[in-house]
Amino acid sequence: MFMPDHPSARALLAFRAAHGRRWKAKLLFLWSTGRDVEEANGACLRQLRNQGGPAWLGQLSPRRWRAIERLAEPGDRQTASIFLDRAREFHEGARFGATVALAPALHLLAISCELGLKAYLMSRGWSHDEVARDIRHDLIAAFDEARRLGLPTRGRILVDLLTSLGPAYAGHRIDALVADGYVCDFAAVLRATGSFLDAVAAGLSLPMPTP
Repeated sequence: MFMPDHPSARALLAFRAAHGRRWKAKLLFLWSTGRDVEEANGACLRQLRNQGGPAWLGQLSPRRWRAIERLAEPGDRQTASIFLDRAREFHEGARFGATVALAPALHLLAISCELGLKAYLMSRGWSHDEVARDIRHDLIAAFDEARRLGLPTRGRILVDLLTSLGPAYAGHRIDALVADGYVCDFAAVLRATGSFLDAVAAGLSLPMPTP
């Protein structure tokens, strides 16, 4: 589902605060008449009309409103960029570790995913304390929240990896997971997680690493 960027989220919340209980009807009227651009932050309201539209507006649940409230926050991009740097280091460690043994390499990859997801959340309104307290090491919860806040889904490989690896990582059972027969195309997994980290970097407006 479409989610607004930081300026558009702020504009929507400001419009809601300014127009009271019937703010949705007011915004729909402005969209239908083209007068949204006359409002404060009119360019952002027009962007919401073009990208989301009336159907999106009508489907905003309390949970999605909480996500929009987070998107309106400035985010801690400085800490997020540090987390992303560490995520890339663990990703590179996993690349080399795979030549030795699968379980340690998967553990390094799980750490990389955790740090990358937390970096994205902190760029979208979550604080460092919140991700430490509420997300902890839950890769699936972090991934679900990141997608709710606009992170593009990077294909089935990443989703399948996190679904399999997440519970084992949270429970310190990656060795047992591998011993029970878990296998994957590690080269494909590395590419998928690398693309995921690039998407996080794009969300932080950070440069991609040079090859």
